[in-house]
Order: sequence, then structure tokens, then C-alpha cells
Amino acid sequence: MAEQTPEPAPQPPSNQIPRLILTWAVVTVPLAYGLFQTVRSVIPLFTG
Repeated sequence: MAEQTPEPAPQPPSNQIPRLILTWAVVTVPLAYGLFQTVRSVIPLFTG
């Protein structure tokens, strides 16, 4: 039986990395802004 060597994990093409970063930014920035606005508007409810 021949010994098999494990294949290295496939790496994403280098042109996909900027697209991946942009996609995460498009999702994360509005989410962070919405959470910030929500926390800012809820604080008066708890501080009286």
C-alpha cells in the first residue's frame, strides 16, 4: 500500500481577499452603527 501525503489546504485566490474584506465591511459597518444608535437611545430609559 502506498503512503499518501496530506494535501495542503486550498488557499483563496489573492484577488478574493479584497472582495472578502469589502463584503465584511459592507455588513459590519451598518450593523455596528445600528447597534451604537440603539444603545445610545436606550441609555435614557435606564438612567432615568
